[in-house]
Amino acid sequence: MTSALVSRVQNSPQRYSRFYPFHGARKPLALLLVTLMSGCATTRVTQFHNFSQAGSAYVKASQVVLDEAGTAAIDADSLISQQGRDALKTADERRKSITTSDEELRERLLILREIGRHERLLQSYFETLGALADSNAPSTLGTAAEGVFDSISKLSPIIKNASLGGVKIENRIPQATSFVVQSFKVKALEKELKARSAAIEREIALEEAAFKVIADNLQTDLTVRLQLQESQEVIEPYASPDALPPSWPQRRNEILQATVAAQSAQSAAEAAGKLRESFIALVENRLSEPSISQVIAAINSMLDLVQQIQKASPTK
Repeated sequence: MTSALVSRVQNSPQRYSRFYPFHGARKPLALLLVTLMSGCATTRVTQFHNFSQAGSAYVKASQVVLDEAGTAAIDADSLISQQGRDALKTADERRKSITTSDEELRERLLILREIGRHERLLQSYFETLGALADSNAPSTLGTAAEGVFDSISKLSPIIKNASLGGVKIENRIPQATSFVVQSFKVKALEKELKARSAAIEREIALEEAAFKVIADNLQTDLTVRLQLQESQEVIEPYASPDALPPSWPQRRNEILQATVAAQSAQSAAEAAGKLRESFIALVENRLSEPSISQVIAAINSMLDLVQQIQKASPTK
């Protein structure tokens, strides 16, 4: 495993602690990542446990991206509404405009919430799969996995048919990949994978598609906000004859860094893609240490994106 990546998460655990509440406590994500990278996946049980934990880490990080996507959508719409308010001459026009905007935002936030639910159900499935890999796993786990999958399959059509920013999520789903389930000593696990692994691959692909669309919207919404912030907090103060505020260099750096980070909004979709590739490799008994490290690196990119966005927040 890449030592630089291990060093990075070990030396800055505080920046991850808010993203990864684990088993009811705020266990730092950094500790989980170091645990995942501490050894090779030499047994099938270890492979399934490592994948389960990587999947859980992905879900926790992407939940924060979903929150930021909702906030960015509201902020961008508020700025646009403020700038266009003077063109609306009557109270009825202004009332209709803001009511329509509020309704559209409610619909978008509801879709983001459903995507979050879908992720959490996938996390439960991954955890159940990890538990099934143990030869001492109770027989009821197979029933539990089926129950979780049933909940996932009921929710996925809502997401698949949804649109964000005029783009239908279904249109961004990657093509299915053919793969073969390898034999396992734990027959309950083998039975579960043969029954549902192809369908689960499609559910992870749905996550990937959803975040492709979310990323496009997030980048657009952030650009609207950051351009206004740059004008108000960087350009205009510099052009003014008045003395620059002491915070001007820091705000300039934060806003410009966030502007660059916004161009990398696809990191969440890339993380979902890496997770999907790792799941296929897991089922085919070829999951490697580099595969897990790629998921972790993508999660780090997601957290970097969120950190830069939050630094440039106008409420900071």
